[in-house]
Amino acid sequence: MQSIGERLEEARKRKGITVREAAEATKIRGDYINSFESNTFKINIPDIYIRGFLRSYANYLKLNSDKIITDYNAHLLGEGKSQRRENREFLGRLELQQQPPEPEIQSAGSISDEEIERDESAGDAPTIWEKLNLEKDVALKIGIAVALSFAVLIVIIWGVMAFIGSEEPSVDSPLAETPTTVAPAADATPFTLIANDDVRVEVKQIDGDRTIFFEVVPQGEQRELRASGSIRISYSDAAALSIRIGTNTYQMHEDRDSIRITPSKILQGQQGGN
Repeated sequence: MQSIGERLEEARKRKGITVREAAEATKIRGDYINSFESNTFKINIPDIYIRGFLRSYANYLKLNSDKIITDYNAHLLGEGKSQRRENREFLGRLELQQQPPEPEIQSAGSISDEEIERDESAGDAPTIWEKLNLEKDVALKIGIAVALSFAVLIVIIWGVMAFIGSEEPSVDSPLAETPTTVAPAADATPFTLIANDDVRVEVKQIDGDRTIFFEVVPQGEQRELRASGSIRISYSDAAALSIRIGTNTYQMHEDRDSIRITPSKILQGQQGGN
């Protein structure tokens, strides 16, 4: 069976056309035509141009261009298979070449004394300090420094973990109450707190919303205070607290935990009644 190149060359010669004439007529370079007729298609141009040139040249020579392209495809397919086979053979040869040679087995009589001494001396490998060209005392100092650094790092980590792991108290710590008393103004009205039982009392000046007294008053004790304007008296137990203004003593309201009064008005009311 004729190849593509043989059919192209035979058709051109049968028509009595030179390669130069064919190149001028088809606008295909003469070296490309020579390559095609030599059945060589690796001419460093894209495959799409090769197919176009083959089809144009076949039509010019009155050959079946579809048959030429089909045979060209078959040619490429055959070349691909051949290339894959060559690659497998090359890899196989490469694998065989890379296999390590079998160690040569020597008889005891063929080993010389010089070889034995050389093997024994090879076992005396230099230490790591000799390789690093360090003296032993320098190496020892480096080792101690590294160990100390490691120990310090462990202590720091332990301290951080201990701080993070510390627990908050489960209950509030008890605090002692500090008596609070604010010096009264010069025109303040006097009044007295009387503790019938232990009672916590807070007295606030409404004007300015400031505390003028805050204390737990023990049973049987009294606290003399002064206030200007209206005040609010808050208490923990109404029955445990009384207040004396002028000549009268007043009991706290049982249904409340605080009262608002103006001592000066209460004192004026007593004096007006007299």
